[in-house]
Amino acid sequence: MSISVIFNEARLTGMALAKIGNPLRDEPLQTSKTLCHFKDDDAELLTHCFLKPFQRLELHELNDIDENKLHEFVSGIFESKDQLLDKGGEIARHLYKNSNHPSIKPGDLCVAHLEEILVNGSPTEAICIIKSESKVPFLQVAMIDGDLQLTTQQGIYPDKIDKGCLILNHGGADGYAVY
Repeated sequence: MSISVIFNEARLTGMALAKIGNPLRDEPLQTSKTLCHFKDDDAELLTHCFLKPFQRLELHELNDIDENKLHEFVSGIFESKDQLLDKGGEIARHLYKNSNHPSIKPGDLCVAHLEEILVNGSPTEAICIIKSESKVPFLQVAMIDGDLQLTTQQGIYPDKIDKGCLILNHGGADGYAVY
């Protein structure tokens, strides 16, 4: 598949979240009850973080569309962006149900909708599915009891995404373009 994809104008428009454990270890699955809301500056940062890993990868096709549940879920979001929360939850449940190997680690899942990715010069929407299994410590200076204190927290390192795919709304009848 040879297409031109440009991410410069892309923007994040919505995101569903989940925490996915490993069912073999009786770890739970939790899905968000509402879409994640973010400020414009955060959306710009998140868009960059979500798309950066895909800029140098080879493009493939998400085919076997009659047998592929992910194709079904993503098609639902492409048909109506209002389906992002529900279909994002279905994606999380599908991944959880198929996490049937003891080495699969628990992690945080983001199912994000993006717009304005240029595919062959035309603005195209996409779904980015990211799973982060690694938490990193970070430091923060915070005001506590009227004084500055150094605190530590655990979080997702944006430049270190463990697993993910980017599905472009291009070629849907034959199978979407996917990184």
